[in-house]
Amino acid sequence: MEVLIALAIVVVVGVCANKYMKGREQARDNEAAEVVAAPSEQAKVELKSESNNMENNVVEERKGTRDLFLETLTKIGCQYEVEEGEEGDITFAYQGEYFIVKATNKGSFIHIYDTHWAQVELYDIDEFARLKKAINESNLRNSVTTVYTINEAGSTADVHCKSVILFTPEIPDIADYLRVELADYFRAHETINVEMAKQRAMEEEK
Repeated sequence: MEVLIALAIVVVVGVCANKYMKGREQARDNEAAEVVAAPSEQAKVELKSESNNMENNVVEERKGTRDLFLETLTKIGCQYEVEEGEEGDITFAYQGEYFIVKATNKGSFIHIYDTHWAQVELYDIDEFARLKKAINESNLRNSVTTVYTINEAGSTADVHCKSVILFTPEIPDIADYLRVELADYFRAHETINVEMAKQRAMEEEK
C-alpha cells in the first residue's frame, strides 16, 4: 500500500514538474518574440520618419517657376525689373535686346516676348510683302514664333517674337537651357533680315 502511494506521489510530482518546465519554455519563447518584434516596429517607425523628412526636403528645395526663372536670370548675368504683384511682368535685357516674361509659381511654363524689335512702313507695299514672306520662312526654321501687328496710328507693321517653354527645377543645366532659348530669338531676327535682303537682291536682278 505504501509503495502505491509513493508511486502516485512520484507521478503527480513528475506531471507538475513537466507542466512547470513547459510553462517556463513558453514564457522564454514569448519574451524572445517580443524582443525581436520590438526592433522591427522601431525600424518601421524610423523608416517612416526618414521618408517623411525626405519628402519634406524635396518640397522645401523645389522652387516655383517664377522664383526659379528670376534666380536663373541672375546666374546668366541679367538685370531685371519686376512689376508689382505675384504675376507682374518680368523685364530684362540680354545681349542688347529687351525681353518680357510672364511666369508664375503656380505653373510650369513661362511665356517670353520680344516685342517691336523691327518695323516696316505699312504703305510700303513691296517691303511689307517681303516682311510677310520672311516671317513665314523664319517660323519654318526656328522654334521661336514671329508675328507682325499693324500700328495704324504710326502707319507701321511691327515685328514681334514669342515662345512658351517648360521651366522647372528638374531641367538639367537650366541656365544653358535659357541661353539656348534666347539665342533662337536672335536667329529669328537674322533669318528675317537675311530673307528680306535676298528678296530685294532678287528683285534688283530682274
